[in-house]
Amino acid sequence: MLTVADVITLALPPGSSVAAGGVGLSREVTWATRIRASPPAFAHLTGGELVLLPVVVLGQLDERLTLEAAIHQLASFGVAAVALIGVATEAACIAADETGLPLLLLPPDAEPGPLERQAARIITDRRREVQRRGQEVFRRLMELAIAGEPLAGVVRALADVSGRAVILEGRDGRLLAYHAGPGQGPPREELEPLLTRDRPELVRWLRAEAASSPADPPTALYHLGRSWSRVVAPVIGRDGLLGSLSLVTLRARAAPEDGQATARGASACAIVLAREQAAFSARREVELHVLDEVLDGALRSEATLLQQARRLGHDLNALHAAVVLRLDQPNAGVPVRAQGRDERWEVLGEALARAAGGTAPRVLWRVRNNCAEILWPAASPAEALRAATTIRDDLSALAALGKDSSAATLVSVGVGVPQGGIEALRRSHQQAKHALALGRRLHGPGRLTSFDDLGVYRLIYAAEQLPELDALYEETLGSLLRYDREHNADLLRTLAAFFAANGSPKEAAERLQVHRNTVLYRLDRVRDITGFDLDDASLRLRMHLALHIHVALTDSDIAVG
Repeated sequence: MLTVADVITLALPPGSSVAAGGVGLSREVTWATRIRASPPAFAHLTGGELVLLPVVVLGQLDERLTLEAAIHQLASFGVAAVALIGVATEAACIAADETGLPLLLLPPDAEPGPLERQAARIITDRRREVQRRGQEVFRRLMELAIAGEPLAGVVRALADVSGRAVILEGRDGRLLAYHAGPGQGPPREELEPLLTRDRPELVRWLRAEAASSPADPPTALYHLGRSWSRVVAPVIGRDGLLGSLSLVTLRARAAPEDGQATARGASACAIVLAREQAAFSARREVELHVLDEVLDGALRSEATLLQQARRLGHDLNALHAAVVLRLDQPNAGVPVRAQGRDERWEVLGEALARAAGGTAPRVLWRVRNNCAEILWPAASPAEALRAATTIRDDLSALAALGKDSSAATLVSVGVGVPQGGIEALRRSHQQAKHALALGRRLHGPGRLTSFDDLGVYRLIYAAEQLPELDALYEETLGSLLRYDREHNADLLRTLAAFFAANGSPKEAAERLQVHRNTVLYRLDRVRDITGFDLDDASLRLRMHLALHIHVALTDSDIAVG
């Protein structure tokens, strides 16, 4: 792109200046032409031209035509700038500022005919040179992309050939690669805060341009603090936006070649990303098969499965913690529909990469119904919790950038105990699901719950298949549950509130928002129906444990203290 500022430097005679309309100096100039003395004077204009305008011509066209009116009319045609031979009136300068149309003053002895030919030739030559250099950049980058060069290599090559610092960002704004020679850009530690500053505005532009051609993406100029600017192009794949590529320049010093190089670099990165995505998809298919076999398949050969996982880089005999995530609507506990290809889960891979410190994480993961299930390598429960917290926080933030960002989303998480071996991994998976369900039931959506923190519920989980557990539950609460169903007496909730209040009828009444005498009456009914004396410590413990079993193994929303 050749701008008005470029044309002033390259094509106009010494002594030319900007009288007004300086905000439009970044407009693209496509051609140079002059206004002739016979009508129709403006019919040949199509937009983007540098118009050479001798003031005397206006009087020859129409003695009533003022310079101010001519500028308004030229602005309506979308010309890039007006180069004036003559005196710029105050009204004309005001009109140029109002329309953002650069009004340039040429030396008094400038001749429009030779200047038109000279400017047109320079613009043509310059555009041809920019195009040639762009093709050369494109050829070199395509060779690297086709040869299988990774993204970092393509970015480094673009930086070398353009002489600019180059930034590659993912769709979520994560910095994928940055290469800068001495003095070509800010240090990496200073760059990321600068990128974050203009991120919302840039995201809106990238989304608007995501349907553009991957081979010829558009470019835009954004500032990076007070010293730097960047020319940005979207990296576009078959299914939409993959990220963005930027060339860094000194503030407002971008040259036409920078736009070409940025667009060509974005095209090359799109090819590399498409190739990496294809390889990733193929790998994911195999990993999903392995994970399905580990978590819920009929295990035919454990040795074969372990060997297949090892070829993929996963040692299933090493310690892994299962992590289960669920998307919920706030304050409702209503699951957000999220199938395997749902866009709300598209960012999960990016969140996993962040949790692994930016490297490709050696994790197995899948989406089932409204949950994502992950096996994360973790040597300790603390390490598993750190990873799960990072994944939850990043997934919450990244989901807000998706197409459905208007719908608020909470991420509920359950974390199992780190274990090694296929059977043990299945136990960790069940623990994570159990922790997720109990965490949501006890504390509401949007919480992270570790199986290690479930207390007495861990004992209940371990004894879930024992007939003695069912017997204890039925013998202790069976009659009370049947009475509540038949009479809607709310006795079970009253009993739970009594335990949560540490045996205080007054506090239990406050929790239930009823009178204290109502609580005392209901507790007497509990004694009559169950035959258990709440003053007996052992019977009170038995009933409290049975209530915990009720919460753990049913869909009850009762809170037990």
